[in-house]
Amino acid sequence: MIIIDTNILSTLAKIEKIGLLFEIFKSEKIAILPGVYEELRNGLKRGCSLLSEIINLIKRGEIKILPLTEEEILLKSELPASFDEGERECVAVCKIRRFSLLTNEKSVKNFCNREGINYMDLPDLLRTLWQSELLSKEKISELVTEIGAKDNITFKSTNKIFEE
Repeated sequence: MIIIDTNILSTLAKIEKIGLLFEIFKSEKIAILPGVYEELRNGLKRGCSLLSEIINLIKRGEIKILPLTEEEILLKSELPASFDEGERECVAVCKIRRFSLLTNEKSVKNFCNREGINYMDLPDLLRTLWQSELLSKEKISELVTEIGAKDNITFKSTNKIFEE
């Protein structure tokens, strides 16, 4: 199972490419946590209408909302206060259930590295699209440009994406 944090969902919504998740993870279930769902709903209330596509995927059951176990709730309260609610829930669930996390938050990625939690970030996602030949190198380069323009994300280098 793939657990997705708000930041990746938001980025893909802004470039209108949520469907890429289902192409990459076609053999795996995609899920979010209640905190991520609330963050998405709050973004929608603040006027980010592109998030409505994600809400619709959730309503149709294509993206699941996983409830937390008691153990995960307890672990969540021990995680860094600098993480938002959704990030704490994602990390707790991935640590206990050994699921993979899709996040682009640097502090969360650093924590996952220290704790041995499997994760992918945005460059990893783009790399997977390229390696699996779902998108060409040119299309990935176009996505990098579009992400920069629409979500103000700057890639330090595309080398990580296109390494052989």
